[in-house]
Amino acid sequence: MAIDYTKLALTAQRLITDAGRTVTLVKPVKTLTDMVKPWNGSPAPDASTGDADDDEIRLQVPGVQVLPSAVRIFGLAALGDATEFRGLVTFSELIYIVFAGEEDLSTYTLVRDGGVDYQIEATQELKPGNKTLLGYIGVRR
Repeated sequence: MAIDYTKLALTAQRLITDAGRTVTLVKPVKTLTDMVKPWNGSPAPDASTGDADDDEIRLQVPGVQVLPSAVRIFGLAALGDATEFRGLVTFSELIYIVFAGEEDLSTYTLVRDGGVDYQIEATQELKPGNKTLLGYIGVRR
């Protein structure tokens, strides 16, 4: 009997959405000021507003915030490579369990939750076969 991972992913999405809240994953947009001198970097944020919205990409996902000790009960090898997961638990103050579909979590640098930015330290996915069920994001302030 084959396992229907699409059905499991829909269940994971529903459970995370019902139990959690919407958080925002953020990654910088690397827009060069001068293509001839790429070391000059991105243009400065809008001086009139101080807003850097144009300098970031945001993705809203359902997520649940837990303490790293709450995640340890799953076992270090349960989510894939045990050494990567050990780093996620060890270096993180909080862990977000999110449903982000097939989005590559490793490209994001911040989790924005309730107006507070948390630096992403590590990511891990529960991905049996070719379907991502859950994402784990370890963060620090």
